[in-house]
Amino acid sequence: MNFIRNYFQKRTNIFLENQDYEFAKELYKGMEELLQRGNTKYGELQHLEGIFLDITDRTQAHPRVPFATEDRGGMLQNFVKDLGFGNRKIIWKPSDLFNLDDYYKAHWFPASLEMHAMAYSEMEEAKLLYIERRINFMEYFFKRLEIYNVTETSNFIKYYEFIDLEKYKKKLRDVMFDLPVMTKEGEFD
Repeated sequence: MNFIRNYFQKRTNIFLENQDYEFAKELYKGMEELLQRGNTKYGELQHLEGIFLDITDRTQAHPRVPFATEDRGGMLQNFVKDLGFGNRKIIWKPSDLFNLDDYYKAHWFPASLEMHAMAYSEMEEAKLLYIERRINFMEYFFKRLEIYNVTETSNFIKYYEFIDLEKYKKKLRDVMFDLPVMTKEGEFD
């Protein structure tokens, strides 16, 4: 029975890993389009980054960030829908439904992390540094991976089991390599 559980968990985790790479590529494209448009508002980048941080948080503790979806299309779209998988993709564009102040005030971590006082404090510091734009969202994301892995946060461990975290981080770094980072409104590194 354990073999079957492990097989399906491994397949699920590999699917989620590959989905994260797809999300990163779509996010990059969405951010690039936003920056090319010019006159990017401060909260618009955080909104797109927040979508990524939300949908890649296996603990489901990160605040929900509103986003729209659309049909993915394709030759097999009806077949995929009939299998019950859905065939939607995220529209990586800012929304008026996103409230940056509420997002920053929300609780971002699973309750179980509070049992690890030093790790919790590190995540609070990382959140503050991210909010102040002293670190970018990928640095925050990697810190979250590290802390949740060290503290063995339950859903994190379950959905990253069988995943090589160093290869995962490298692939994400490769996708986001040359994306400009807004340090404060209107200023980019």
